[in-house]
Formats: sequence, structure tokens, C-alpha cells
Amino acid sequence: MLSLDEIKEKALALGFDDAGITSATIPLSDIKAYEEWLNVKWHGDLTYMENQSRCHPEHILPGAKSAIIFISYYKQPKVDFNKNSGIVASYARGRDYHHVHRKRLKKFIIWLEEKSGQKGIAKGFSDSTPVLEKALAVQAGLGWFGKNSLLIHRRFGTFTLLSGLFTTLELKNPVMQLSLAKCGSCQRCIDACPTSAIVAPYKVNATLCLSYHLIESKKEIPKNIQEKNPGFIFGCDICQDVCPHNARKEDSKTVEFNASSGIGTYISKDRLKELENNPEILFGTPLQRRKVDGLQKTALSLNL
Repeated sequence: MLSLDEIKEKALALGFDDAGITSATIPLSDIKAYEEWLNVKWHGDLTYMENQSRCHPEHILPGAKSAIIFISYYKQPKVDFNKNSGIVASYARGRDYHHVHRKRLKKFIIWLEEKSGQKGIAKGFSDSTPVLEKALAVQAGLGWFGKNSLLIHRRFGTFTLLSGLFTTLELKNPVMQLSLAKCGSCQRCIDACPTSAIVAPYKVNATLCLSYHLIESKKEIPKNIQEKNPGFIFGCDICQDVCPHNARKEDSKTVEFNASSGIGTYISKDRLKELENNPEILFGTPLQRRKVDGLQKTALSLNL
């Protein structure tokens, strides 16, 4: 039977930065918090968030017994706002991590099947699959929830991307860790959020969040949100930039997440014109989700 050390060794060899094992069960406290969040409609137009399979791993993989959660560290350099350009959030400057993770997951599952001598024993997921992956990461001992609702990894802080897999294997030495608060009295993320989207510790109203409006929402950006945007054209890093757990952390060494591998750090009016004439530049990057039209609308709201 595979140990956590063996699994971590393979995960690191594939490019992940950490991995943990836990049972394929979502804690009841996290299910309750998720349902309360849905009930107050803080997910806005993100109707896909209502998929209750997020709470039931057996809906993803019947007979699932264990979950392996993988961590990728993506932090890019913090940059200054520029009145002539919009900033792209750190995670989106390089390649789309979904593609990067899926390739790694496929290779890991092949390795897992070879090691166990069994086929069809695992199903991979990233945040495009309905899974409460942050809850599983905490349960696996990889970190804890920050007051901005992001996972704070014990070594990498909040600039992490999650993916994982469910397996029917009963894995060795699963780590169980309670979701204990590790932020103390600090509320820098709450104070720094320009739109007051972090309405209380561990509670985020997505309909007020810049990232919701600059990435997910297809509607016009509300005037009150536009006025509070300091200069992001896609996503937002503010609550992460101020977090003490991210202080003095080196930038990610993963080439795929580097700005030179994707769209870059800033988007100017001239760059938007280039994208309008060559929309294929966005292919394989997180900004493909927003498309050129969406970026142009945000640029207008920034007066670029």
C-alpha cells in the first residue's frame, strides 16, 4: 500500500509543490458553511456553484475512499498600478493552470494504477469539477482557511492552486487536521478589500468581489464596483498581497505560471487592439474565459 511519502515524491516529480492525503469525505461543518453561503445568494450568477455533488465525493467517483490533494505555488511579482494599463492577477499571467494540472493528474493516475495493479480506481478534479477542494486540503493537513476564505498553506501562503483526485484505494496514513483559525486578530485582508467583499471573517460575498466581476460575471460591472477598482483588468490580488503569510515569499519558479509564458502582467489599450485582431493569443490562458469583449468592457471602466 502506498505511503504519503511515496505519493509526495511522485507529486513533486510531476511539478506539484506539495500533496496530502485524507478521507474522501467532506466535513459537515464545511457543508453547512457552503449551504449557508448559497442560501444568502452570495454566489450571485454562479449557478454552477449550486451543484450539491461538491459535498458528495461518491457522486464523482462511486466507492471513493481516499482523496489526494495537490498544491501548486504560483506567486508572481507584485507590481504597481499604471494609469495606462490594467493589471492581470498573479494566477492568470501565465498558462491556464487547469491544463497544466490535468496533464499532471493524468500522469499521476497512470502511475497510481501501475503501482496498485488496478484500473479505473481514480478520478481527477480541479476547481472546474464540483468539489469542495479547499475543505479537503485543510482536512489533509495542508493548511487552514484564511479570513478571506482562501486556503493558507503552511509554507506557501495563499498563492496556491488546488487539484486532486478521489480513489477507491484505502491509502496509508491519512492525515486529519481540524480547521483551526491561524489568523489570530489580524484582519488585513478584510480592511484592504476595496469593495468590502469580505463581509466578516471567513465570509465572502462574491457579488461584491472584484474577481467575480472581472472574471466570472457576464453582466456590466456595477458603477460602485468600477469606482473602487484600483486598476485590475482581470482578477484581483489585494487580499493576498496584504496577508502576512505571503510576506517575503519568493516568486514561483514554475515556468508555466510565469508572465512570459502567457498574457503578461499588464494589458494596455494597444495590447487590447492586438488581442482584438488576434484573439487566439488568449487561447490556453485564464483570460480566454473573459474573452476580448469582456476585457474591453473592463478597460473602458478603467478609462484606458
